[in-house]
Amino acid sequence: MKVSLLFPPTWHPSQPYLSLPSLTGFLHQGGVSDVSQRDLGIELLDRMLTKSYAAQVYQQLIGKQRELERSQSGETGHGSREHYSKVADSLARFVYLEERIELAKETLRGEGFYDLDAYRGSLFMIDKWLELVSSIYFPTRLTVVDNQFGNYSIYSSKDLMKVIQDDAQNPYRSLFRDLFIPSIVKDRPDLIGVSITATSQIIPGLTLCKLIKETAPDLHVTIGGSIFTRLVDNVRRCPSLFELADDIVVFEGETALLELVNQLAGKKDYSKVPNLIYRKDGKITVNQPFYSENVNQLPAPNYDGFPLDRYLSPEPVLPIQFSRGCYYKDCAFCALTLDHQNFRQKDPGRTVDELEWLSQRYGARNFFFTDECFALAPTKRLCQQINEKQLKVRWTCEMRFEKNLTRDLLASMRDAGCLKIVFGLESFNQRVMDLMKKGIKQEWVRRIASDCVDLGIAVHCYIIVGFPTETEPEALDTMNFIVENAKLNESFGFSCQPCLFDLEKEAPIMSDPAAYGIRRIMRPSSEDLSLGFFYEVQGGMTPDQAETLYQHVYERISEVVCELPFNYSMADGLLYIARAKEEAVQAPQPIGL
Repeated sequence: MKVSLLFPPTWHPSQPYLSLPSLTGFLHQGGVSDVSQRDLGIELLDRMLTKSYAAQVYQQLIGKQRELERSQSGETGHGSREHYSKVADSLARFVYLEERIELAKETLRGEGFYDLDAYRGSLFMIDKWLELVSSIYFPTRLTVVDNQFGNYSIYSSKDLMKVIQDDAQNPYRSLFRDLFIPSIVKDRPDLIGVSITATSQIIPGLTLCKLIKETAPDLHVTIGGSIFTRLVDNVRRCPSLFELADDIVVFEGETALLELVNQLAGKKDYSKVPNLIYRKDGKITVNQPFYSENVNQLPAPNYDGFPLDRYLSPEPVLPIQFSRGCYYKDCAFCALTLDHQNFRQKDPGRTVDELEWLSQRYGARNFFFTDECFALAPTKRLCQQINEKQLKVRWTCEMRFEKNLTRDLLASMRDAGCLKIVFGLESFNQRVMDLMKKGIKQEWVRRIASDCVDLGIAVHCYIIVGFPTETEPEALDTMNFIVENAKLNESFGFSCQPCLFDLEKEAPIMSDPAAYGIRRIMRPSSEDLSLGFFYEVQGGMTPDQAETLYQHVYERISEVVCELPFNYSMADGLLYIARAKEEAVQAPQPIGL
């Protein structure tokens, strides 16, 4: 059996995503050896940042300008006067940008990455180039990490079915047709898996499925990824999705994909495939109960075939997992725990072996643990074994501000190569913390943040503005903890990401909204694939007031946070911190008298 796994745009360009390498490793372990995997996001960006592609863009811009000179409609939107102005501006800037895009790309892949001015300038140049390309498809706007498609909603199946067929406003149709579809269907794989894990991938990913089915209707196309895991009930009522793919795998995909491959090679009894949603005789079936993997039987992720030299960083930062799920999973706002259903911890020794294997096979020194949260006791054993083996690795992970996260454990983590810890602070107001069911105290936050800085471990804090019943003074407590804490916000590598509260589908708060001061929940009827809801509250800030305050909080925190690289990319920030540590070790020390 021949399997082709595809990761569509758009994801961060400095590191691969974990989904396909995890599936590839598992399929190999299960005896399926003919597996190809492609990160189409980085392949596409690499191709777009070339002078040869620029020549095509120039001709497209000229053609679009002539078309708009002949016919314009309205002041704004596609085909409007504003569209014509965007295209004319792109042509005026074309030569300047075209001469610099390849240099920007190569700068980020080499030593220039560590020159902050060159790094910032290169990212700016790439963004402006993508803006130029986007002007052909206005009001669509492509960026390195996201896409905006005008008035199309990614949460409406009707809009999705329209945009994936819209040559005028969806650039992925022509890009995929020209660059990818011929090579994807050429080898006639028995199964094509498309991983859609982020909202930025929904339209590109479904466009890819549509084009594959148009070109080779007999090929079996399967969609996987966390987006559809959160939409199981919605998918039951959305038959149009099965015009794009034969089936959808939800929750964890390793055993499901292996069994699907086996069924395609045998009796094609899809009822035997765990976690599969499929349509048969017009009926959509969801195979339950949902299956969770035994993490100690999973192999190391396999990055063979990934173009690690094409990512926009001077060396790879590889994702890896130590556990699945969240051991705490009581936070009222968090829907992430749905993805893995329950917490399972991998044996620390097995994870250390994986780190060693990945280091040797791919020459990787830097790792990004994707775990929702590191548990304390396993982390202690993991660090002990890394130190005993003297592995020279650098890594980042997520943790909670736990009472028992001691200075000694943090020191052991630092000695084992931990350069940064990501914390979900969410709020520094104790009432709001308690309502969120965070299970943490202000004094623990102060101590742990201070210990990290003292030990040379960088800190990231996520914070939330506008949790139901939160007042403006309570939200400002959180902001002030960040902006007034010079020891923390001036520490090298510090980052902080404010987020506006979003009432998410499947979050624990949805089980008893009234207990959190929510009196009414609404969803537009057209958004049948919505991942969140509108709501009204009984007290505290209204959603509109929270949004206004969020803008203020974001601006104030931006004044004390280093936006690039630390608030832009965890992977890029990890490389910057690692370089600073290397330079500190190499610096000559003063000779005592």
